[in-house]
Amino acid sequence: MKKKVNKIWACWLILLGFISSPSFGQEYKDAAWDEPRSKDSLYYAMRERASIPPFGLKKVQDLVKQRLKSLPDEALVDYDAGISRTNFDKLSFEEKFTYTMIYPEIYSQACAERMFVFEPQKKIFGHLLFVYNGVFWSERQLRFMKDNKKRIIDLIRNQASRNRSLGLNYKTALIEIDGWESIPFLISFYKKNPKDKDILTTLLQLLKKSDLEGFEQSKIYNTLYGADTHYDSCINFSSANEAYIIESAKTLYNKRQNQ
Repeated sequence: MKKKVNKIWACWLILLGFISSPSFGQEYKDAAWDEPRSKDSLYYAMRERASIPPFGLKKVQDLVKQRLKSLPDEALVDYDAGISRTNFDKLSFEEKFTYTMIYPEIYSQACAERMFVFEPQKKIFGHLLFVYNGVFWSERQLRFMKDNKKRIIDLIRNQASRNRSLGLNYKTALIEIDGWESIPFLISFYKKNPKDKDILTTLLQLLKKSDLEGFEQSKIYNTLYGADTHYDSCINFSSANEAYIIESAKTLYNKRQNQ
């Protein structure tokens, strides 16, 4: 198979959670080591695991495989690896959801390298891991999600509740569409799945997108998003930090509801 296709498959499989091999880059003062400990590596694998919708899955996978076979060798710029407009338009709404969730169409020339933070299970991160996979949603995929915001939120909520898992792609989608309407669901789901602290990260990102008074002046905001922060910036998990994030998210939801 062509080298270009192999690289895209690698990034795509990372997104789906089938590959979890560490990569290393510039060290941060609070981050990296040469060989991650197994419990930390397992937590990162959980953080990057995606949810796989069932709607027309085999059909979508076949379309993706067909498209990958036609890609050129070694493109020198970011590349749109999406299926044709005709094939995309023929998909039902639910099939488009599956396609978008399992196959971001924009392939970046290199999967971003990542450092591993010590004891990530005891941290709350400012960002999710989606960007590290080297694949991104295209404009048509983002437009599809934003134009159908309520239906997308409903599908994510129903699928996550059914499977008791909220994958990286689902969380990232809620952020991309500014899914503040999902805040009560996210809080409820987190209370049932407290090990998944990236749900708190999702709430933080929704807060960051908002104009909630006081949030940008908070210590948590400054630590995660202020000057001299980076993509792996995090805070220690504590009941006080957890409560602040949840209560702030509730305040944001109530504010938006009343607008």
